[in-house]
Amino acid sequence: MLKPQEKLRKAVGGIIAILFIVSSIIIAYILIDFGLRAQQEQIETLRRTYEVRIKAINIAKAVEGVWNYRGIHLTISITNNYVEPVTITGIVILYKDGTYDILKEDLPYTLAPGETLEKSWKSQKEPVSVIFSAGTLEIITSLSAERE
Repeated sequence: MLKPQEKLRKAVGGIIAILFIVSSIIIAYILIDFGLRAQQEQIETLRRTYEVRIKAINIAKAVEGVWNYRGIHLTISITNNYVEPVTITGIVILYKDGTYDILKEDLPYTLAPGETLEKSWKSQKEPVSVIFSAGTLEIITSLSAERE
């Protein structure tokens, strides 16, 4: 027969074992729940990132820029073929000697679908490239205009 002191020790040991098992189960549940929530947040962030990238690609495909240089006159035409309004936030003209000009007049300019922005610029140097940035409220992408 067990002495009362030994019974008490076994009872306390049993209670401690039960508390340890319950604590382990609670900690395991919290860790699994935290891991699942973190994974869901990561998936949601990736989904939003891909949506933004796809929209930027669609804008880049839909907005067309054309430039023409005759004598000292540079003409730049940017047409919005995207389904929603696009804002032209900047235009950069690169020259053969490595210098550049930044057009800031009347920018930013919002183009409605189907609308064309025409800019004329006097330049003593022949451009090599014209780059412009276009976007919506949440996306901005840079595009290169083609020479006409």
